Amino acid sequence: MKTRNYLLALCALIFSAAAGYAQLGTTVSVQGNLILGPCGDTLLLRGVNYAPYNWGYSPNQLNIAEIAQSGANCVRLPWYKNPQSGAPATTYGDLVNLDSVLSKCIQSQLIPIIELHDLTCQNDPVALIALADWYVQPDVLALIDKYKHSVIVNIANEALYVNWTADPSAAQTTYIDTYTTIAQSLRAAGITTPIMIDGPECGTNLDLLATVGATLQQNDPQHNLIFSAHAYWYAFAANDSATMVTKIDNAIASGMPFILGEIANQQDDQVMCQYNLNYQALLRICQTRNVNWLAWSWDNDGCPDRQITTNGSFSSLTPYGDDLLNNIDYGIHNFSPARSLYLFNGGSCNLPTALNEVAASTMQMHPNPSTGSFTLTLGGKVGQGTLRVTDLAGQLVHVQTFVDAQELKVQLDAAAGMYFATISVDDAILYTAKLMLR
Repeated sequence: MKTRNYLLALCALIFSAAAGYAQLGTTVSVQGNLILGPCGDTLLLRGVNYAPYNWGYSPNQLNIAEIAQSGANCVRLPWYKNPQSGAPATTYGDLVNLDSVLSKCIQSQLIPIIELHDLTCQNDPVALIALADWYVQPDVLALIDKYKHSVIVNIANEALYVNWTADPSAAQTTYIDTYTTIAQSLRAAGITTPIMIDGPECGTNLDLLATVGATLQQNDPQHNLIFSAHAYWYAFAANDSATMVTKIDNAIASGMPFILGEIANQQDDQVMCQYNLNYQALLRICQTRNVNWLAWSWDNDGCPDRQITTNGSFSSLTPYGDDLLNNIDYGIHNFSPARSLYLFNGGSCNLPTALNEVAASTMQMHPNPSTGSFTLTLGGKVGQGTLRVTDLAGQLVHVQTFVDAQELKVQLDAAAGMYFATISVDDAILYTAKLMLR
């Protein structure tokens, strides 16, 4: 079958190493509101929160390979600097354990996001600055440097208040000053990876991030910050989809790179899982606007109904987990967000040249990156041909035939990430292009 043979040949081209293709960067980075991999590929972060080793109590339990089966391309990892006494202290105090988690993430092509959980929902700027010193210990610095090509450093979980204080204006200044001090300290110690900053009010305040994001980004010597809000929005957005749209569009308009670092179906208050959250409407909004998000939580949560799996296995999804992964409108497994090209290609950026070397000449895409609607301009007029677009794994995502064209209008319905387009006549490739969707 011609199509199958074409795809097999294309896969072979993709997986062949093209000598001389230079790596574009050494870390994940940001550009405007985009998050880019080391190879310059646009990343749409879709993943889960997972506390390794069952919150430290089960040193042999590590479910990274199970998470990888979900289709996620990243995982956020709660960790502790000063855990409670007992087994967790032993687990978190040995950085070999963290090294093992990070290594398994890389092996599974998952971007790891490290965060410290010690000061969750606490409003203590002095303690937060002291907590962040954990990252600049020599052994931790060495670990971050080892995985700097992919790791993201999420300073602390849900720290500091602004609107929940008697003087929000002064608290906003304190928030900016505290995170500026921490970011500059981490940069002075040699950390070049993205730094992720949670919103105040237990992480919920996306509006504040939209207000101060540009200032914090400017204050970071690397200008490589990602901002994270946690969507426990029973009150913050009144659990109302129209309010959610307004808040998300405001964050997008701010130009900051952001992620909804925790999205869940239930919210705690006076008791565990007290409120049902309108998470499905929120995820549909995120899907239409290509918003990054992470679900809470893979397993071992205080509220079993908020777990994605019953026991950490991909084969044991809860109803909530099945919806998160398989929903036809937003499911992670259903849409399979693109993996980091660097991780997908075994630690190099060699892929694109292999395709470009095949073509007699190239075609241009306008605009590039695109949100899905773009124009391809060919190097010459083609009488009758076929446009095929594939993802990094060689899977066909779009086919379009045409007659007598030098310019093609394309509408591509696919997740954000990197794709390859080819123009062929009778399966002979004439033109190629690397496409970036955001």
